[in-house]
Amino acid sequence: MKLTKRILCVLLSVLMLLSTGILSAVAEGAQGNIPTVYVYGFMGSDLLEDKNDPNSKVIWPPDMNAMTEDIKEALPTLVAALLVDNWETFGTVVIDLVKPYFEPTYLADDGTCPNNSGVYFTLPSQSEVRSGRRLTFCYDWRLNPMETADDLKDYIEYVCAQGGVDQVNVICHSLGGIIFLSYVSKYGYDRVKGVCLNTTAIYGESYTGDLMRGDIVFDADSIDYYMRYVLEGTEYDALLTELISAMNQAGLLKLLAKKANGLTRSQKERVVREVLLPMFGNWLTIWAMIPDQDVDAAQEMVFETLCADQDRSVLREKIDDYNNNVRKDKVQTLQTINDNANLYVISRYGYSSIPVTSSFKTLSDGTIDTKYTSFGATTSDYDKTLTKAELEGVSAEYISPDKRVNASTCLFSDQTWFIRNIKHSLQAESLWTMMGELLAYNGQATVNTFEQYPRFLVYDAATDTLSPDVAKTETQTVTGKAVSILERLKLIFEQLKKLLSKIPALANLFNK
Repeated sequence: MKLTKRILCVLLSVLMLLSTGILSAVAEGAQGNIPTVYVYGFMGSDLLEDKNDPNSKVIWPPDMNAMTEDIKEALPTLVAALLVDNWETFGTVVIDLVKPYFEPTYLADDGTCPNNSGVYFTLPSQSEVRSGRRLTFCYDWRLNPMETADDLKDYIEYVCAQGGVDQVNVICHSLGGIIFLSYVSKYGYDRVKGVCLNTTAIYGESYTGDLMRGDIVFDADSIDYYMRYVLEGTEYDALLTELISAMNQAGLLKLLAKKANGLTRSQKERVVREVLLPMFGNWLTIWAMIPDQDVDAAQEMVFETLCADQDRSVLREKIDDYNNNVRKDKVQTLQTINDNANLYVISRYGYSSIPVTSSFKTLSDGTIDTKYTSFGATTSDYDKTLTKAELEGVSAEYISPDKRVNASTCLFSDQTWFIRNIKHSLQAESLWTMMGELLAYNGQATVNTFEQYPRFLVYDAATDTLSPDVAKTETQTVTGKAVSILERLKLIFEQLKKLLSKIPALANLFNK
């Protein structure tokens, strides 16, 4: 009997040792498969009328089909008012038209949601966490980033528990960088193995600061430049771009800008008070995206001028909370992350900024300034190159082939990649691949680690490829294909012929 007990004890001991070894091996294997958490940016998900019901009505983005029908119905009134500079009528029609589409997204004056609208969100299963696929952290991009940081903390803890790991990799896009920085400011970096800050708004964006300061202005060049951005890659890109540039040279865009500025002068305060402030003014994420130098002026404009008769003290306290605990220390926080995790910065450029403020010439990805997404690069204006003074004494390795970017002044100059001709909102598969390879690297990679990923890259939308950037010749197009003037004219005439052949069909479509 005693012998039998001894044998059983030995067997149990062996089984316990084996189990411990198996569990350790499983845990070790899981640690090798680090989950990647993706934090999307501003308006990165649909807002639903009921955040608990995935089948409820989408309140953002607005129903463009319905809005188009409303515009078509109001078009005769709008055109008539525009022709005679009747801005009061024009403003009333526009406000009455757009307000019903915006109102469902409004927040209360303290920055909280007054209804049950929001983003539908479910946690990933354990198998999804361990699959190696990107895990998207979903959040309501209107709300306080300091509170969203709490949700991100819970999400990362959940992923670590389900994955059997101690750390995750993080990819942030746009506003997602602000959410991530708020998380690290509150909870530290222990759970972060690596992070890729992909064209983020951590340093702000000029046009948001301009708008919140009341700097609204239209310019002929701003319309010309931005239409190039909008039309790039479309079927009639070359034709329409040339036509718009010709309109600019003929002075027609100047007349259009003059009309727009007349409307702005007449109706700006009314539109801001009745439409924009009830929405954007209460979205705390908007306040987080204002550049440092514009914060005081923006608060004075909104709280002391436009809303002086309203109590928004709670909203201001929340804005100050972010400013004092995240914004003020952002450089130190980024450096601390870099000291304790693998950090990568992706910055994009090649476009002008949004054409409604005086900052429209800022070199950007079409939305956020390149100088901000790169954490300090020296850049030229969109329609210029760096001056001789700006280039003097700077090593050629830091200067972009088109001489618009000086990377030597970045916070992390050797960990920052610049990609030309990739728009802000585009999440190209080739870029996902690049970020995945950076985060999978054993240690801290730099711009010299991968031959295929040097400091300066160019994106080709037609083939969805990233390649090392090279100096452009004068006859190169945006896509990098060298063409002669005759070939370009031929392309324009071919597109014009194609467009004209479709005009009857387009007319019939509009009349339906």
